[in-house]
Amino acid sequence: MPRCIMCGKQFDVEEKKDPYEDEYDDQPKKTPAFCQMCEAKLKYESDQSQKVPKPI
Repeated sequence: MPRCIMCGKQFDVEEKKDPYEDEYDDQPKKTPAFCQMCEAKLKYESDQSQKVPKPI
């Protein structure tokens, strides 16, 4: 069980079925570094920090 980098909580890794998985068998699998809660928090904060484009 990996640990989240931000909060340190252990979490289960959910396997997502990729239809193109056979094409990438030679590449190593990456383990996620963030739990779902921290990943959602990071995504929310990054969406909020985006600048609104100025009208021309």
